[in-house]
Amino acid sequence: MKSQVTTKQGDSGNSRALDGKTYPKSHPIMDCVGNVDEARNHVALIRLLIMLDKPAGHEQLSETLLWVLNSFFAIGAACSDPENQHPEYHAKKITQEEIERLEAEQHRLEIQTRLPHAFMVSAETPIAAEVDITCSVVRRLERSIVRLRDEIPAFDAATILVFVNRLSDYLFMLARTLDRES
Repeated sequence: MKSQVTTKQGDSGNSRALDGKTYPKSHPIMDCVGNVDEARNHVALIRLLIMLDKPAGHEQLSETLLWVLNSFFAIGAACSDPENQHPEYHAKKITQEEIERLEAEQHRLEIQTRLPHAFMVSAETPIAAEVDITCSVVRRLERSIVRLRDEIPAFDAATILVFVNRLSDYLFMLARTLDRES
């Protein structure tokens, strides 16, 4: 019986990207795509934790995080096909509108949450700690996008980099908001 999951194509340490080429799993494309997946999975966990722990009154947080989760597909497609060899895989792109939406959501949280006046040693709640971890994962994603852009200069990552940078800022504010609610 043939598995729909196990293809055995990666057994040699290589993977195929959306651009149609096969790369070593250590290639910046594969590293970047893996970091996109990891960040998306952490954001999904945060959304689930919020929905389980604080369902009432956090509909907007849940909706924003769902929108971010969908944005990762555009980021992943761009990173997996950095020279845009297959435009059909890039139906959704990160645009200035997405950046502005993320900035508006961050601003909304900043208005309602007083930031600490000193360096924080750690989060005060488990859910805020997970958001802080996710913030670190997103910052690693940002660094891998920069490495990919350096490796493949044709990769137009400017808007994606701004979005990912704003996402780490949003997550920092989300963690502080969730800490203050404890």
